[in-house]
Amino acid sequence: MASRLILPLLLLNLALSVAHADETRVKVIALFADKALLQVGEQKKIVSKGETFEGVLLQSASGRGAVVVVDGNEMKLGLNQSIAGNFKKPERNSLRIYPDALGMYFVDGAINGEKTRFLVDTGATYVTLSGNKAGQLGIDFRKGSPSQVQTAAAVVTAWTVKLDSVSVGGIRMSNIDATVIGGDQPFEVLLGNSFLQHTRMQKAGAVLELNKRF
Repeated sequence: MASRLILPLLLLNLALSVAHADETRVKVIALFADKALLQVGEQKKIVSKGETFEGVLLQSASGRGAVVVVDGNEMKLGLNQSIAGNFKKPERNSLRIYPDALGMYFVDGAINGEKTRFLVDTGATYVTLSGNKAGQLGIDFRKGSPSQVQTAAAVVTAWTVKLDSVSVGGIRMSNIDATVIGGDQPFEVLLGNSFLQHTRMQKAGAVLELNKRF
């Protein structure tokens, strides 16, 4: 009889372990007047009353405790108290890009889910990449519309294609036009205006800020 209970108990423990692994923990580390130092998962920040951090709203705070709202549920936490739950973090729709030593703006991202590095190029009409790079990313560009383009070296064939997705930081766009130029140039993947037109760009000093348009 006892042996017949072992498997169900093991399965139950496994299910509980998986559930706990998916939970995000929220902890109050320090309390101030209308502010609290919160830890959400591995991230920490001093959050002001009315501010949302990693999906957690700080509704109020004092030396006696903090009231947080997670997924519409209001909970009071004292100093060093924590809660755990499954909640979605907000989608990040902005990005800050710092220039390199030459003043160029490079950023990591992905094309069709495949990781790549982009050079922000407001002079490029489309997201532009070489045939060699497109092959590495699994893009069957020869199914696109071919045309002849003049490069610095020669007239070459280029293909206009539609990318399923392009993403940098937390900004992701679908069905983005791109140009694939046969050969190994450009050496960098150019993040052109077919993507950038869906963002608002501004500079804060030397830092380039991209914000997704809604």
